[in-house]
Parts: sequence; C-alpha cells; structure tokens
Amino acid sequence: MVGKIIVIEGIDGAGKATQVKLLKQELEKAGRKVSTYSYPDYSSVYGERIKSFLYKKIDINVDELFLLYQIDMVKDRSRILKAIEEEQYVVMDRYVFSTIAYQSAGGFDYETAKKLVKFIGMPVPDVVFYVDISADISMYRKEKQKGKIDIDKFESNKSFLSRVSSYYKKLLDENFYSKKWERIDGNLNIEEINDLITKKLNEL
Repeated sequence: MVGKIIVIEGIDGAGKATQVKLLKQELEKAGRKVSTYSYPDYSSVYGERIKSFLYKKIDINVDELFLLYQIDMVKDRSRILKAIEEEQYVVMDRYVFSTIAYQSAGGFDYETAKKLVKFIGMPVPDVVFYVDISADISMYRKEKQKGKIDIDKFESNKSFLSRVSSYYKKLLDENFYSKKWERIDGNLNIEEINDLITKKLNEL
C-alpha cells in the first residue's frame, strides 16, 4: 500500500488553504498520517523571490517565473516521495497546475508548459479538486482579507484572473497530469465544500 497525493487548486480567494486544513483534520480523524504543502513556499529562497515579484519589488520575465515556481516544488520532491512510500496522505495547496494556469495567463505557451511539467516529472496526484470561483469573487475576497493596498499584482488584476480560470478549466477538461480531476463550486460555504471533497474522496 502507498500513500495518496491530493491537490486543492483554484484562483486566489478560492479558499484552498482553509480546505487543506479541514481535509487534514478529517484524514487524521480517520487515522491517516498527513503531510501538507503550500506553493509558492515563501519560506524558501525561491518563494522569497516570487514574493518580491508579486509585490512589485523586482521584475522577472515569464520564462524565469515559470521555472522559479517549478523549482520551488522540485525542492520538495524527495520528501513527497518518501511520504508516499510511508503511506501518508500528501495534501497540497496548489501544485504544478497553478504554474501552468498562471504563467500561461501571463504569456507562457500553454502546450510548452504542459510538456515541461511532464519532463520535470513531479509525482502525479491521485486527485485534483479545482475550487471554481469567478474573478469578481476572487478580488472581493482578497480585498476583504488583505485590504486594497496589500493585495499582490495577480490578485488585483481581474482580466488576468479570468484568463487563469480559463486555463484551469482546460486542464480539468483534459484531465491533465492527475488520475482524476473534480470541479467544486467555490460559491458554496466552507463546510459544504469540505463535505463535498470528503465525499468525493470516499467515492474514489
């Protein structure tokens, strides 16, 4: 028996971090060992650079940015594989799919992005839950959470977020690089979303 990789994806404000936390609690109640990851990892040297870009302190072109997001995940590959071997559940707040969706929305070639993700060869998830919200809802939630001054360059750009959503939906339709994709209505309340994710996991 091996562990499982579960990914929660969606644009900013979709409630991914909350759902990761709730799912971890549910799995631990069921007696599972759980490790969690969140990307970008702002505690890493790569994440620090990404944060500087998002808050407009430095400029990074889209090619560099794509690879920077990817290496921020590659650094954890051996730990993720070890967790799987130890029959843990690995629950992720974003994964390679966010890199594809966000950087494609920023001008990186979508097909090239998918090829590079496959070439790099991060572990394939067992299921991706895409929490679907509109760009308007995303911006409303982030402004409420952070205030207009503190939101980053992606969170404050409605047309960009709409493009990101369209790429996420393409990945979902293609069932790209995961054993299973599931769309979750992000307009539901937190408990309803958690119940849906838990139910679908049990079905899988």
